[in-house]
Amino acid sequence: MSRNKNHELIMQCLYIELTYIAMKYDVDIPLIMEGVYNTPFNQIDTFSRGIVIKATKHIDEIVNELSKHLKDWKWSRLSRICQAILIMSYSHYKYVEKVDKAIVIEIAVKLAKKYLDKNDHKFVNAILDNTL
Repeated sequence: MSRNKNHELIMQCLYIELTYIAMKYDVDIPLIMEGVYNTPFNQIDTFSRGIVIKATKHIDEIVNELSKHLKDWKWSRLSRICQAILIMSYSHYKYVEKVDKAIVIEIAVKLAKKYLDKNDHKFVNAILDNTL
């Protein structure tokens, strides 16, 4: 599986997690990941599991850090897809592996162009550039 596809699946896992949190459902990361990846949890690559698990473990800290850079916006006003992209990117950069900031932002911008409204990728770029 390509890294690009992996990032999409990670974003989908985080989107589902954010939806469960919003609905006040219990979050079961292995179950979510097995559903998205269509494979047993222990067979999902460690990179993907690492990002999702670290994002889940540090979600309040991540949201707090990202929220500091939302000018005239509140976290709750962002779409869940945008939130998932930002959380994934922050977790990837801060907790999982040493990677260049520009690469993390490039991945996020690609996902934003694919899944968000026309110019939202600029917003994602600016938030991550100021946060990471």
